[in-house]
Amino acid sequence: MAKVVKKLFFFFIIFLFINFQIISAKALEIIRDTELEEFTSEIINILLSSENFDKEELKIYFINSKQVNAFVTGGKNIFINTELVIDSNNYGEYAAVLAHELAHIIGGHIFISSIEISNLNKKAFPIYLLGIMGIISGADDAGVASVMVGQASVADGFTYYSRTQEAAADQSAVKILCKNGIDAKHLIEFLEQLPDNKLNLNKKNNYRSTHPLVKNRVIWINNAIEGLNDCNFEIDKQFEKRFNLIKAKLHAFTHPYDETAAVYNKKNDNDLYASAVLDYLKGDHSDSINNLEILINRNPNNPFYKELLGEIYFSKNNYEKAVYYQLEAIKELNNKNDIFYMMMGNYLLAFDDLEKQKESISFLKKSIQINPNNAYSWYLLARAYGEMNEIAKANYATAERYYLIGERKLSYNFAQKAIEGIEKNSPEWYRTADLIEILKKEVSKNRE
Repeated sequence: MAKVVKKLFFFFIIFLFINFQIISAKALEIIRDTELEEFTSEIINILLSSENFDKEELKIYFINSKQVNAFVTGGKNIFINTELVIDSNNYGEYAAVLAHELAHIIGGHIFISSIEISNLNKKAFPIYLLGIMGIISGADDAGVASVMVGQASVADGFTYYSRTQEAAADQSAVKILCKNGIDAKHLIEFLEQLPDNKLNLNKKNNYRSTHPLVKNRVIWINNAIEGLNDCNFEIDKQFEKRFNLIKAKLHAFTHPYDETAAVYNKKNDNDLYASAVLDYLKGDHSDSINNLEILINRNPNNPFYKELLGEIYFSKNNYEKAVYYQLEAIKELNNKNDIFYMMMGNYLLAFDDLEKQKESISFLKKSIQINPNNAYSWYLLARAYGEMNEIAKANYATAERYYLIGERKLSYNFAQKAIEGIEKNSPEWYRTADLIEILKKEVSKNRE
């Protein structure tokens, strides 16, 4: 019976509803996508190449939202709405917004100081919006369901940048852009192309309401550009091509079918990519596979086409092809990424094969090594250890997951179970002992 249950797959997007009570009390949906993250990271690396700034401390979060907005919080955290990416006419405009937000951080400006960013890892999973996960076996249990909704309040709502801070950020952004080969006029173009109907959807929670008037900012930006000798740079064609593909994919995942189909209705790469996502979401796998195969033939080195193709085959229970394409995607990716390894580990867990389960553990450990805060990788690792009948290690991985999502008592209980069976002086044993020490006082205090 257990083997039969193992083959029952539940496909759904893993939602994180961080219920920021910002005026409208609507939840913010934090998403993760490797293609979007990789591209944004490259742009930020370019922008910061001339700055004395520790890029490792910078955290970027993407919000699934139809409102065009971006903002920073206390610390080095930037939040970007997906619609801002979609609404940017080119990557230069997107880079200009990033430069502006980076300028706020470099300048030490504080926006929503009441948010505790650590809450993003508590009681919640991100939406793997562009990496739909097939959840198998016990993944739909009450324990997982209970951690899929988390809350982090913003008691003070949005606070406004001061006029001085905003002017300083615009001027600093111009310098950052011009020093690194991006035309600063893209910031003006981005501001001026935003239609009022988009900006006024929620007057208390959009780019215009959280930033000063556009006309004032255009003056500041033009003055800053005039103070520099030369800031005329062409758009990089390769960056632009990649950006347009990201926009097409984002549009397909975040907009209604008919709307996306109306925008992407031709046969170029952007249209085929958007159509592949649309067909996948409506269950038309054959058309989706056909479009992706055309794209792969045109560009065999694009890992994201192969990633999506692997997901589709996984949804069709063709695990061999899912693993094949995900492994190809990993090989083609420029940088190691925890999501790609996590997905590979998940795919391998679908097999009733001891060697595949061992492989799964290896990939999941790599995912966690890259990003120790990936709670879902810890969950999958616990499942993999359970399949291998390594119960103590499964308890340890579960303790790590519960610690990350803020369930301190459960983490403590599983750590205590784990320490009894884990090989003494092993890395897992030391970490389990550390968890017990960390949690002992906190759990005892809560019992009083």
